[in-house]
This record gives sequence, structure tokens and C-alpha cells, in this order.
Amino acid sequence: MIWRESGRRREEETDFRQRSPKRRGDDAYAGRRQYGQDMRAAVPRSARGPYIEDQTAAEPRKRADGRRIQAPLRQSAGPGAMTRRRRRVMMQRALVGVWVFCVLVLVATLLLEKGRASAGGDTGGLPKENTETGQPQYSGYMVQGLPAEEFAKHPEWTEDFLTVNEYSRPGDPLESVKNIFVHYTANPGTSAAQNRSYFEGLKDSHETSASSHFIIGYEGEIIQCVPLDEIAYAVQSRNGDSVSIECCYLEADGSFTQETYDSLLLLLAWLTDVYDLDTEDILRHYDCGGKKCPLYYTDNPDKWEDLKKDVDKL
Repeated sequence: MIWRESGRRREEETDFRQRSPKRRGDDAYAGRRQYGQDMRAAVPRSARGPYIEDQTAAEPRKRADGRRIQAPLRQSAGPGAMTRRRRRVMMQRALVGVWVFCVLVLVATLLLEKGRASAGGDTGGLPKENTETGQPQYSGYMVQGLPAEEFAKHPEWTEDFLTVNEYSRPGDPLESVKNIFVHYTANPGTSAAQNRSYFEGLKDSHETSASSHFIIGYEGEIIQCVPLDEIAYAVQSRNGDSVSIECCYLEADGSFTQETYDSLLLLLAWLTDVYDLDTEDILRHYDCGGKKCPLYYTDNPDKWEDLKKDVDKL
């Protein structure tokens, strides 16, 4: 009895050993597969969901060693997913289109600026010279609110503009010029440069508000402090439509030196011409508000009339 049981056990062991590893693996896989099928059968179809259905319907794949595997399938994309994908692609194309458009605009702008610079030559945008006459071509240019060809005829002066500030150069535009006012500095013996420095210092001292477009020194020098297309703080009620000229002096009576007088005549003649004004449009500060300025010409009104006649002669 014992011998028979031992023989049967040896036969079973021999049969197990003779079976190949592949055969043993297939048997194990078949057991697991049967177990999975039994478990799926135990779950009602209504509770399985799309993922389980896809697994059941999937075709098994094979590994390199020949064993079959069954990978879970992803849920197929529905109409909503396709719409979202199409929308995302359209958004990407739109962004690329906007970027290309911006680049084209930038390139066009640079080419336009380069063309303008080329049209202005090497003069930095200033009028080019006429190749035949050697004179500048001013047509179409404006300088300080005036045609460049007219501005170029002004008497000799030095541009030394004040810093833009609320006490002497507000930077507000001068829309029109109806009158030209003549002033005196009221501090004998001071130069044009010193009076210009006084106007500049008002931005720090805040002492008062005062300035003028021009200052003429007692040696005849002219300094421009404020551009002609901006207002100056000279005649309170008329700053918005007038140009003002301050004159330095040496004498106690306020009379001007001959150099100051000559430069004043030239400047007045040019201003009345460029703004299409008459000599009657030349006023003393006294004529607007009653301030005794310029002192010499308020005390000697006949000399004032002589000054305007001298301007007419130029």
C-alpha cells in the first residue's frame, strides 16, 4: 500500500517536471484568466461601466515571450473632445497670426522711419541744402511755430532756454501773437545773462513767476529764454497772445544804450514782419496794466513814438 502511494507520487512529480516552463506559465495564466472571467460574471452588466466593457471587448496582445496580455483600452474621444481639440488648434493658429502681424507692422514702421531719415539726408532731419544754390531748403518745415524759411531770417541771438517749470517756463503753447511787449529789467547794470539766470532760479526760489521770450543786454547781445511757440510770464493778462522782450540798461533814467536800442529795433522789425503786425501792435508793458515799464518810455512817450518810427524804417 505504501509502495503504491509512493509510486503514484513519483509519477506525478515526474509529469510536473517534464512539463515545460511555458506550459506551466500557460496553465497559471489560464487559471488567472478563468478567475477574472468568473469575477466579471459576478458583476452585473449595468454596473460595469465603459472601462470594463472596453476591457472585455479588447483583443489580447502578445508579449515578446509569446504570452498574451490584455491592456485596458482608453475610452474613445467623443464629439465634445473633438470640438475642444479643434478650438484649441484654432486658438493656436490665431495667436501665431497675431504674432506675425505684429512683426510685419514693426518691420514696416522701421522701414518708414528709415525712409524718412534718408529723405532728410545726413542733417539729422534738418532742411537739406539746395545743390544748385547752396541754400537750405526750408519748404514744409516749422521752427518754434513759424515757417522755417521765415524763422531763418531772425537777427542774431543765442538760444538759452529756461528749464520747463511752473515759475518761469510753464511749457504752455502760445496759440497766437497779437502784440509785442517791450520791458526793462528794473535792475540797472545787470547783464542779459544775469537776468536769464534770475528767471532760471525762480524754479528753486519760488519767489515769483516771471520771464520773457528775449533779453537784450546793454552790449546788444540777445538771449532767447523761451521758444516762440510757448508762453512766457511777462504780462499777466496777455501771456497767452503776446511776445515779450526784456531790455537791460545802465542809466538811472532807464534809457537804453545804443547797442541795446539797435538790437531792439532789429528784433521788433523781424517779429512784426513774421507775425504780420503793425508798429502800432508794439506796446509797452505800461500800456497793459499801467506799470511804469519800460521806465524811460513811460516818462518820455514821444521817445516811444520815435522808436516805433525807427522800426518802420527797417
